[in-house]
Amino acid sequence: MKTDLEKLFSGTLTKEQLITHLVNIVDSLTELVKSGVDFDNILLDKKHIFLDHFSNRLVFMCLPIKDNVFEKVSMNGFFKELIASTSYDENDDLQFFIKLHNYLTSPRVFQLQEFKEKLTEFSGGCREENDAVTEKHSNFYSPGLITRALALADEGTTVLGTFNEMDEYEEGTTALGIDNGRLPKPFILEVETGAKIVVTKDVFKIGRDPEQADYASNNKVVGRIHAELVTSDGEYFLIDKHSKNGSYLNGVKLSPNERTKIKHEDRIKLANQEFVFKLF
Repeated sequence: MKTDLEKLFSGTLTKEQLITHLVNIVDSLTELVKSGVDFDNILLDKKHIFLDHFSNRLVFMCLPIKDNVFEKVSMNGFFKELIASTSYDENDDLQFFIKLHNYLTSPRVFQLQEFKEKLTEFSGGCREENDAVTEKHSNFYSPGLITRALALADEGTTVLGTFNEMDEYEEGTTALGIDNGRLPKPFILEVETGAKIVVTKDVFKIGRDPEQADYASNNKVVGRIHAELVTSDGEYFLIDKHSKNGSYLNGVKLSPNERTKIKHEDRIKLANQEFVFKLF
């Protein structure tokens, strides 16, 4: 039976398994480049990339057709989607997974060799730090879907754990729009009060109007619908909704109605109310 890349990345992967699979993909693509294959003709589709069990290398489909009509995916987009759909054991170095995700979503020219080097760089020296703040649970983390988790353990410490009906009432935690059929999204930490606001919708509205906003602020200088947090294809964006007093990302004022990419631990300021965006 053939094993395609979709099956190879199904289930829950350890850090070592993930690195092995990604390096295998990079090496296989590098060999194609050396053989003179045009990247534009490679079909980057998980269902059409197969593992050769004899050589343990991946087999890619090449469609050398002029003006081909199959859906083209960039190399960076291919790896980003692959990581976004992967379930990853949070007990096995969550910091590695976060760094990998942030690297793939950063604005840079994607290069195979650099990506391979980054895999080695990100894999070292993160576990000890991660163990200090993360309790061990049986659930898993995946950006874009994140986990069906986000519970408070000790005061001031956020861990990924099984989300049950009581978690909604933890002191200092606001869980909005919980849908038992879906996994919760990341959260924003309100700097002044320490309140943790779980983002549970793909388009999450922040403002002063309790009838329209998913999170209603009591701050009078925040607009009725001041800004939106948007989740799309494993990436996260902040959009200012023509607010009177402005929205800021890491101190930079945003243009109205323009999607600006955000990442773990970015600082968000809506008028004079500050938040920190967190994935875990």
